[in-house]
Amino acid sequence: LEALLEGLRARFPNLGAVLFYGSCLHEGDELQGLVDLYALVDRYTQTYRSRALALANLLLPPNVFYLERALSGGLKVRSKYAVMALWQFERATSPAWFHSYFWARFAQPAALIWWREETRRLRALRALAQAVVTFLTEVTPCAPPEGSLKDLWLSGLRLSYQAELRPEPPARLERLWEKNEGHFLAVTEKAAPALPFTLKVSGHTYEAQIDERLRRKAAFKWRLRIPLGKGLSVLRLLKACFTFQGGVDYALWKIERHTGKRLKVPAPLRKHPLLAFLFYGWRVLLTKGVR
Repeated sequence: LEALLEGLRARFPNLGAVLFYGSCLHEGDELQGLVDLYALVDRYTQTYRSRALALANLLLPPNVFYLERALSGGLKVRSKYAVMALWQFERATSPAWFHSYFWARFAQPAALIWWREETRRLRALRALAQAVVTFLTEVTPCAPPEGSLKDLWLSGLRLSYQAELRPEPPARLERLWEKNEGHFLAVTEKAAPALPFTLKVSGHTYEAQIDERLRRKAAFKWRLRIPLGKGLSVLRLLKACFTFQGGVDYALWKIERHTGKRLKVPAPLRKHPLLAFLFYGWRVLLTKGVR
């Protein structure tokens, strides 16, 4: 991780904090797969020379890039890192951000592995805490009035996955819970007093007292998020084709991983991400790949 941080600090002089999340964190092995990092910067105009990249990051965050660093012994560590302004990340983990892309992702375990100063450390940590509060606020009204915290979290995560191109098999969710049960139990108990309804937590169980009107409103919001999220996921994949090293291959891998649909793109089109997307991306949209 230190090698990756060195690379990020060299690329972004205005770097404020770095978050580590995702499967490599959950599995505890940073040399397998791609390490998922979030580089939280100050302002986009200071981050990019290209106005187009700055505008893309502002309108459809985050921008995603690739970084690899050589280690001793001939090993390499590879990272898929996202860039986002700290102020926008704070907003994206709050109820002001309608879609679940950020607050559902960072309600799960994440590690703050670097910060430039104490103020940015506290802002990043508060944003992570807010993500948990927002997640529970939005998913608890869609769950039964009482039950196990495991069922509450997994049902909420399934809702958020449905709002992206990432349907996860039940075994993967079970593994996520098993490896991070302590995290989920602890943050639920700490977040409960901050929720806009009464959530009583007792060990591994909960009891929620929520007005029926609020439940109907929450269900309606998820019906909107799911189709909206599918479209946003397609746009983010398309954008990653241009920012990610081997972007077309990365997009194909993401599509296959999350939909089970394998697309074959001829080598000449791999050098032209937009043409590859126009000629082949629609096949996923017209099949059951997008669920």
